[in-house]
Amino acid sequence: MLHGSINQFLGMTEWGELDYLIIDMPPGTGDVALTLSQAIPLAGSVVVCTPQEVALLDAVKAIAMFRKVNIPILGMVENMSGFLCPDCGKTYEIFGKGGAREKAEAMDIPFLGGLPLDIKLRVAGDEGKLSTAINEDDAARAPIERIAQAMVRTLAARNAAAPPKPTLPTL
Repeated sequence: MLHGSINQFLGMTEWGELDYLIIDMPPGTGDVALTLSQAIPLAGSVVVCTPQEVALLDAVKAIAMFRKVNIPILGMVENMSGFLCPDCGKTYEIFGKGGAREKAEAMDIPFLGGLPLDIKLRVAGDEGKLSTAINEDDAARAPIERIAQAMVRTLAARNAAAPPKPTLPTL
């Protein structure tokens, strides 16, 4: 049933011209990654986790699974990497900081960057205005932009070093 749903999602959706198709999957969705790896040529995966050790354990499992099914790992992102208090301007490391960077380095994976907790983005997301908030707020956009640029650089470097991948099959 899952395999059929993914194939329907990929094959029956009018995507238009895409530069990238990014699919956000929660932890523990190895079956989805396996099905995707069998259905389409994947450029790679990005592992996102919080800085605490317990979250990094799940990230290591995800990395092992991606490697087992030959999905390239583009890099790691540290989510909830600090909280900038809007009242006092001080940054609090509620969940720690740097754990994902350290784990990425230890596993020879590019570290793409950290995403801090941002109240403005959380509120905008709840109100359905996230893209507006990101477009209008340079400080909120900056970490997301840095991560996206790092991911694109990683893809470009890999594409320059490897032969072209086959085109997306019709499902």
